[in-house]
Amino acid sequence: MRHAAVWSLAIALSACGPAPAGRGALDGGGNAGVDGGGGSTADAAVGDDGCSAAARLIYTIDKDLRLSAFDPSTRTFTDRGTLACPADIGAKPLSMAVNRAAIAYVLYNSGELFAVDTATLACTATTWDQDLRLYSFGMGFSTDQAGGTAETLFIAGEDLYTGPPMLARLDTSTFLATKLANLSGQPELTGTGTGELWGYFPSSVPPQLIRLDKATGAALQTYAITNPTGAPTSFAFAFWGGDFWVFLYRSTDTATSVYQLDGASGALVSTTSTTGRRVVGAGVSTCAPPVIL
Repeated sequence: MRHAAVWSLAIALSACGPAPAGRGALDGGGNAGVDGGGGSTADAAVGDDGCSAAARLIYTIDKDLRLSAFDPSTRTFTDRGTLACPADIGAKPLSMAVNRAAIAYVLYNSGELFAVDTATLACTATTWDQDLRLYSFGMGFSTDQAGGTAETLFIAGEDLYTGPPMLARLDTSTFLATKLANLSGQPELTGTGTGELWGYFPSSVPPQLIRLDKATGAALQTYAITNPTGAPTSFAFAFWGGDFWVFLYRSTDTATSVYQLDGASGALVSTTSTTGRRVVGAGVSTCAPPVIL
């Protein structure tokens, strides 16, 4: 992942404000505070690649419907507000993906899928109707080619009645899904602006990060994760700046922790604790920088 082409990276970083600190500064030898509302989340002018500063951040959704922007360069959250999507009574968010226009697609555990403006939190119901009998799935956008702007939304879930887990492509103009392949587990997905698609399989022993073939679902690259481990209760996954970011809440945890995993090995780089957060979904657009110089 470190050798990926740096497309419009100088523009991407200048649009986001000051360049992120180096890896040593990010780690800081401990767990940085994250609930102070800081971070470079202000919208900026659209760059030559068609991306705003807002489209370069990771977004998270909590069990309590709180939508937040997470800035990996500072490891801080900025809360945007509480979703008020017209979902079934009692329904809660389950997963999320974000496109290059900073529109989040939020799946609820009722099987309903909504399009959410991450700036205004305006929520629009889609025509998704549990195609392929998929009620729960992870999802992520990936560019169709390295450095391109055309992107595809991939989803990974399990047939409600028969299984097994599957990888599918979801057309966001018709909201019809096309099955691509069976999978050996049910991952959360993240894509990249370099055209890759990765799955985080937390229930594997040990947990795994797998780069998936977008046509066949085959494993193209696999990292075994030795830290973090433990039975997941809520988890989410994103790629940013050449590294993976896992948002994990286990049965023994009191809040979600954010784990930065090296994009070239899957090794743990840093851990960031949170207070009062239970992240159930995360999304990052393909505008996110593929590497940090």
